[in-house]
Amino acid sequence: MSDYRPGHCNIGPQERRKRALVAAGAFLAAALYTAACAVGLLPEALLVAVFLPLGVGFEWGLQAYDAFCVRLAVLGRYSVDGETGTVEDPENRHADQLEATKITAAAIVLAALVTAGILLTV
Repeated sequence: MSDYRPGHCNIGPQERRKRALVAAGAFLAAALYTAACAVGLLPEALLVAVFLPLGVGFEWGLQAYDAFCVRLAVLGRYSVDGETGTVEDPENRHADQLEATKITAAAIVLAALVTAGILLTV
């Protein structure tokens, strides 16, 4: 099974690049949205919605950094260096799902903290 490592690595460099690009786009969207609220183009009350692009940015950024895809883990799959497959071993699936949960929880906490920081400064 190529470079797949349960709970540690279920995507390769090409998939990591895709996730990094999505994360960069999400952070750019969050910055533009925040700026639009700050200059009055959007009501300041809507600023709390910046949590959504921040959440996507952190989720996909962490996936790119960790070489681990949450969706693939939930589906019991991997995609490393052009090789895709199904994770058959229940212990490996559990390790993948645990890592997916950690990534999603970290993204939510980070997005909430940054959103709170933005709300306090604007």
